[in-house]
Amino acid sequence: MDFDKRIKSITGTVVVQIEGFFTERFINLCKINNVKIWDIRNIVNGVIRFRIDISEFKKLKPIAKRTKCKVTIKNKEGLYFTFHKYRKRKIFALLAIVLVIVSIAFSTFIWNIEVVGNNYISNEQILNALKESGVYIGKNKAFINNKAVTNNMRVLLSDLSWVGFELDGTKAIIKVVEKTKMDEDDIQENVNGNIIADKSGVITKIIPENGTALLKEGSYAQEGNILIEGVIYSKLLDPTYVTAKGIVMIDKKYNFSKEYFYENTKKEYKGKVRYTVGISVDSKEYMINYLNKSLKYDINKSSKSFKLFGKLISFDLYKFSEYEEVNYIKSYDDIINEAKNEAEEYIKSEVLPNAREAGIVNSVLTTKDTENGIIVDVQYTINEQIGKFVERNN
Repeated sequence: MDFDKRIKSITGTVVVQIEGFFTERFINLCKINNVKIWDIRNIVNGVIRFRIDISEFKKLKPIAKRTKCKVTIKNKEGLYFTFHKYRKRKIFALLAIVLVIVSIAFSTFIWNIEVVGNNYISNEQILNALKESGVYIGKNKAFINNKAVTNNMRVLLSDLSWVGFELDGTKAIIKVVEKTKMDEDDIQENVNGNIIADKSGVITKIIPENGTALLKEGSYAQEGNILIEGVIYSKLLDPTYVTAKGIVMIDKKYNFSKEYFYENTKKEYKGKVRYTVGISVDSKEYMINYLNKSLKYDINKSSKSFKLFGKLISFDLYKFSEYEEVNYIKSYDDIINEAKNEAEEYIKSEVLPNAREAGIVNSVLTTKDTENGIIVDVQYTINEQIGKFVERNN
């Protein structure tokens, strides 16, 4: 759907169904008469549905008359129908109008700032420097000089080698490239110390580049053990203290365990959507609530916020999607597949990103029956690099 159709779907569209012997001719006449329709679907033979802007709907009448097709409105969507339905509710209408006016007015200001590319310089430092450069939440975009902002940022933060600044709607994006810091090996060049285990596991590789390995491949390294001692021993000379360096790889076990149930519930959406508006003051919400309390809804909220007299004010638009909770039964195979997927996601999102030079060696899945389901346990073996440098205490 292009931008023009997205706008129409917000302001007001209808889902139209036509029935008859000449439905194809009906569609062709719409195109010939420049009646804009989209999402055309053939339901069954002689029945077609499509979407059309509310302002175009009247043009269908003469076409329906010529083709002898029956026209039925199946659904109405958009703010036009919402406002029309609740037109007698003056508070609702007033808040809606205020919301629209405020949204337009405040779209010229910056309401969000995103920092991209920083590793060791904190967001707070960058945002403080950005504020000193004249860019902050609530700043009018018309008065911002992008080049002046980037030049000033480089002066205020000497650890930045490059700064980029751009505006995307009401969001300001500050992109930075930090100067390369001296790496750990350079910092440790003249410091004597050992490499110790920061994780436990079976050693699969230990290569001392400087110093003496105290453990062998196949042995178990406990967290805190010295892996490579910062000492070089000689039969002829006294021990020489050095900066320990080297590579140590281990096989470490990680477990994913979860109980799954055969009987479950899921949300079945009814296709009914309701809207309402509200206002929040310092996170305290005031919403116009006309919902049926006996029904269940998923709530989606979008807001426009600003500060006024030290208070955070936001105008809120709420979308309520009606659903029912439906019971269903999972099979054994469904549970096992779900467990495998969740276990893989756990490893990829929680374990591997926090490990160095890591890879999956193998995995073993076991199950245990419970009264209402299954406990699934997946044990992964991850081969990863470990070891951290600790300065020797004299």
